[in-house]
Amino acid sequence: EEQGLRRPRYVHVAATLQARIVSGHYPIASHLPPEAQLSEEFATSRNTVREALRLLAERGLVRRRQGTGTLVTSATPVVKYAQSFNKLEDLFANAKTTHYALHSIAPIVLDDGLAERVGGDAGEEWLLLTGGRWAERGGAPLAFIQAYTPMEFKAIVDTFWTAPPPFYAVLEQRSGRTIDEVWQEIRAVEMPRHGANAFGLAEGSTSLQLFRRYIARGSTLIASVNWHRADQFTYQMLVHRRVESENG
Repeated sequence: EEQGLRRPRYVHVAATLQARIVSGHYPIASHLPPEAQLSEEFATSRNTVREALRLLAERGLVRRRQGTGTLVTSATPVVKYAQSFNKLEDLFANAKTTHYALHSIAPIVLDDGLAERVGGDAGEEWLLLTGGRWAERGGAPLAFIQAYTPMEFKAIVDTFWTAPPPFYAVLEQRSGRTIDEVWQEIRAVEMPRHGANAFGLAEGSTSLQLFRRYIARGSTLIASVNWHRADQFTYQMLVHRRVESENG
């Protein structure tokens, strides 16, 4: 079997333990062996064993509690796939832990390409917001950000100088339009001059671009373009199995 096709070690351990639970080797209401014992049996690390037990817990087969070990609770896994966030704010949680600075707000007329991208009509006047995000005030920049919003929201946008971000939440609250969906696109592109200057890079340097369009009532509330240094940014999203009861 080729290395690239092998399952992770913790998945193998979890599969073996699950088979024992389903067969009754470890009956319901019994405890699995301690982590140290399982680590020795499978000739693997305690961390690998913990990951395997976490997987079994997510499948609804066991319950883990500090000091009491791992209790078998079911012999039938009930699972489905689910994204690992409950609120829109959780999807872009870095907005809570980083510092954003708004640099400018200016009118812009959409050309054909930009209109198609942001969900407007060519020739329409929108507002362009530019800003940046840092891990901390005065630190190294994390992102150069451009955002586009229809001119009808100008009165709300004018409050952004003092309103706490994220701006999509401010627009949603003050416009009374609930965001129905968010379109996100991630791609590698050349960084524009203003973005490159923010990072102290040469114009045309490679960047990781995150484009998001927040849609309410079928039209764009705000569209944002986040430019990141390609060598300093990794985008990750966890999609996990969510346990549901058989009744639920």
